[in-house]
Amino acid sequence: MQHIPKKVVDAWVQMGKRLDPKKLIPALMNYSQMGSSQQINETIRYIEFCVYEMTVTEEAIHNYLLSLYARYKPDSLLWYLEQAGTQASEIHYDLKYALRLCSEHGYLQACVLVYRIMELYEEAVDLALQVDVDLAKSCADLPEDDEELQKKLWLKIARHVVQEEKDVKKAMNCLSSCNLLKIEDILPFFPDFVTIDHFKEAICSSLEEYNQHIDELKQEMEEATESAKRIRQDIQEMRNKYGVVDSQEKCASCDFPLLSRPFYLFLCGHMFHSDCLFQEVTPQLSSYKQTRLEELQRKLAATAQTSKSRHRPAPKEEGDTSSIGKGSAVTSREQIKSDIDDIVASECVYCGELMIKSIDKPFIDPEKFEEEKSSWL
Repeated sequence: MQHIPKKVVDAWVQMGKRLDPKKLIPALMNYSQMGSSQQINETIRYIEFCVYEMTVTEEAIHNYLLSLYARYKPDSLLWYLEQAGTQASEIHYDLKYALRLCSEHGYLQACVLVYRIMELYEEAVDLALQVDVDLAKSCADLPEDDEELQKKLWLKIARHVVQEEKDVKKAMNCLSSCNLLKIEDILPFFPDFVTIDHFKEAICSSLEEYNQHIDELKQEMEEATESAKRIRQDIQEMRNKYGVVDSQEKCASCDFPLLSRPFYLFLCGHMFHSDCLFQEVTPQLSSYKQTRLEELQRKLAATAQTSKSRHRPAPKEEGDTSSIGKGSAVTSREQIKSDIDDIVASECVYCGELMIKSIDKPFIDPEKFEEEKSSWL
């Protein structure tokens, strides 16, 4: 490398993968730092051969090529960064090292590119505004999944255009470039002496959008009102619905006469005794709902005991509020029954969601399987 660098590099190229380029880096660095321009160019040629021809993915090789480009071939630096990939998983160089290297040498556009790969979009836009507004705009569009961040970046660009470049037309172009920005978002950036003529078209467009949005909201309100009206009608119809139960009807669970005990009748036609429905539904409920159901049943039993104790009315004295207490007790009892119905009888146990959820459950509880098995022997 000291005397015949071109022939040495030619020999290395011919040897190809039989050489480990990583082991040659110390010697190459020695000549690239202190050698002649020919030695430097030959060093770059060999490292480029390793990267582009041999497709070496060693981080040390790529970092070394970056340092050579930054010092001696700055035009190739940006091209290398662009073709290396835009995703952190695709590249083979150290992003932080590349950022520090580009920053030290003042390559702002290269720094912007590295920031974009690192997904540091705010830093990328701030730096890009020192280079070119169009570059900053391309960075501002990158966070597609984060509209809030995207709007923030575009506001940075609009503020820069207004306050630094004092270009009203460019600021108006920002509105057309980003649908997230409105005229009212960038108005605070303008000085007080700017005439309204510059914003006339944008303001009119914004007002038209607001009017259109108001019309859409009115239509949605009308649809919601109509929907609420239909729901009220459906509720009223449900209240007036009834079912006819013959004296010979039987419980769908125990197959005993239905009218012998309190029962539930579902719209699908299934009928259950209250206790039978409880037995069918309870195992299918979550632990929370089972606990809640037991609690409601205890409360219902307690209210029943209270009503029995009041079976014999005491002589009513002046200022007695027992009738009020009795009314509240009845209300509480009805509320408890309603809560129990919501848990147990919200849907038919044979036709509803509970049956669908139980499709993958075994017919026999695994804990009782052996007992059931032995009973058949």
